[in-house]
Amino acid sequence: MVLLAASAASFSEVSALTSGVGGDRLRLFCMSITPFAADGSIDEEGLRTHLRRLVASDTGIYLGSGGAGEGHVLTVDELRLVYRIGVDEAKGRVPLYANPRESRSAAAMYEVARAAVDAGVDVVQIYQVDAGHGMIPTLREQEAYFNALLEKINHPVAISIHAYAGYAAPVGLMSLLCERFPQIEAVNVMGPPNSYFLALRDALPGSVRMYTGVTNLVQLLALGAAGALLAENNIIPETCNAILRAWESRDLEALGTAMSTVQRFTTAVSPWAPSTARWAKTAMKVLGLPAGNGVLRAPYLLPTEEDQKRMAADIRALHIPELQRVA
Repeated sequence: MVLLAASAASFSEVSALTSGVGGDRLRLFCMSITPFAADGSIDEEGLRTHLRRLVASDTGIYLGSGGAGEGHVLTVDELRLVYRIGVDEAKGRVPLYANPRESRSAAAMYEVARAAVDAGVDVVQIYQVDAGHGMIPTLREQEAYFNALLEKINHPVAISIHAYAGYAAPVGLMSLLCERFPQIEAVNVMGPPNSYFLALRDALPGSVRMYTGVTNLVQLLALGAAGALLAENNIIPETCNAILRAWESRDLEALGTAMSTVQRFTTAVSPWAPSTARWAKTAMKVLGLPAGNGVLRAPYLLPTEEDQKRMAADIRALHIPELQRVA
């Protein structure tokens, strides 16, 4: 068990143990924004430019998420366009995944997931059912929902266990699904406690990679995480990737520096969170990044000019080297 190894092993031994989970190297994924033109349509060239920047930094990509990607206000045809552009620009260069928005039925989730599969993304993520109105689905309802999807999606899949759902699928159910459906390649645990992550890591096959968020990434790397999903790397992908480089090189000082820098950046933008799209697009705008025109779709509104200046000053005060190059 990873827990027993971590309790007795040195930092280097734990790093070597966990970096091989799933047979792939550690990886950070960006929950990519969806750039819009001034008229609110998808900015195709802006999206291409943004994706090229992520590819150049060797960052994995998730497209069309309900948070950073504003997926809930995109039509299925618009999502198809996003997926097609993503495949054009990134497939075969970095891992390219789709993150269909949360849905309240298997049929609604399948419609968007099918569009991603048809476009040719590497992996499509499936959220737990978004029951709505405070309803928590029973175990039978959760199993029926996943069965309905996974019996139809013959394509590599990631499953998201996200705190925003309001519940976490039982470990036993996740273990059963991974046994029943070999196309499950990853599970993303975003928000549930570390004890849940570890119980899931112990129960699932080693071939199933597990990812988390950036806030507790170092802890969960020691418990078997294969990396993280985040939105900060829309703005500072090189700085975010420095966390994994330091972990892999067993450089504790560099690891602390990289983690503290990313945490300070997160703190600087946190007054405008949630939603992720609001702070991410505002940060890109005030820093003058490519595709950073700051256009959001309703109900989101760009922060006031005063707030934009405040965000810019707070971020610039961090003296992040890759942002100094942009300036």
